[in-house]
Amino acid sequence: MNKEYEYSFKVKDIKDFINYCIINKYKKKEEYLQNRTLYKNGGSIMARITENIYDDKVTKVLNFKDDNLNDNALKISRESKDLIINDYNQDFVYSLIEILNLTNKKILKRKRYVYEKNNVKFEIDEYIEPVMNVIAIEGLKENVDKVYKDLEEIINCNKTD
Repeated sequence: MNKEYEYSFKVKDIKDFINYCIINKYKKKEEYLQNRTLYKNGGSIMARITENIYDDKVTKVLNFKDDNLNDNALKISRESKDLIINDYNQDFVYSLIEILNLTNKKILKRKRYVYEKNNVKFEIDEYIEPVMNVIAIEGLKENVDKVYKDLEEIINCNKTD
């Protein structure tokens, strides 16, 4: 199980963050559409089935993550490894969700841009449904703290409720 340090916050516009990545020589790793269904049962864990839509392929994965509902920018949570969903295990995946009494709580549709440098990953999400923009900075705590501090002025000018 992975422990994840992530600064995550809503912003008015993503362009300042993409520009930050480009200016600071982050490598663009991916750009794709993503549909994510969140499943919950009132406990502290949520299941996520994520469909990643690339130009040449579609992948679908199941994973579990702490349901971190606080408003803090820094979120520390546990996240399971991904289980790739295919024709052979799809029935099992949905029966697992059912037996764990998890119900569909939310469907998210977004375009995701991923940039990486020095063990820091930016996930810049332009949501289609619901309409919003979210920036996530993930990695080792000391690395993400430094990047967050570097971006603090841009974040404060760009944050939404």
